[in-house]
Amino acid sequence: MNNPYANELKALKRSGRYRQRHLVDEGLLDGASNDYLGLAHLKELHTKACETLSSYSFHAPKSSMLVNGYHAIHQNFERALCEANGFEAGIVMGSGFNANIGMIESLARKGDLLLMDESYHASGVMATR
Repeated sequence: MNNPYANELKALKRSGRYRQRHLVDEGLLDGASNDYLGLAHLKELHTKACETLSSYSFHAPKSSMLVNGYHAIHQNFERALCEANGFEAGIVMGSGFNANIGMIESLARKGDLLLMDESYHASGVMATR
């Protein structure tokens, strides 16, 4: 069988850009994830989160938050974060990627000047296009 991607795969391997997934070694210190505070490994936090979720009749949005997926648990979480950080209001996004796309598309208009340095995440740069 002729693989139409064989040449592309060979080129990626030759250039050192071929990527593969590898199983995580649980004994290593994780410096590459978004779990900056190490919260993903706290069993007590997982238990409390499950207890909190089970106290609500809806556990997850069944559609976009703007349609009918915004529930009390989301609002309570956003309020708690705002209070803890001294903010009047806020919104929690599903990921940094979504936050960058949403923020730039919502706030920036044609002709606005956006200043970014070289360490700005690629999703933010992508949102400017």
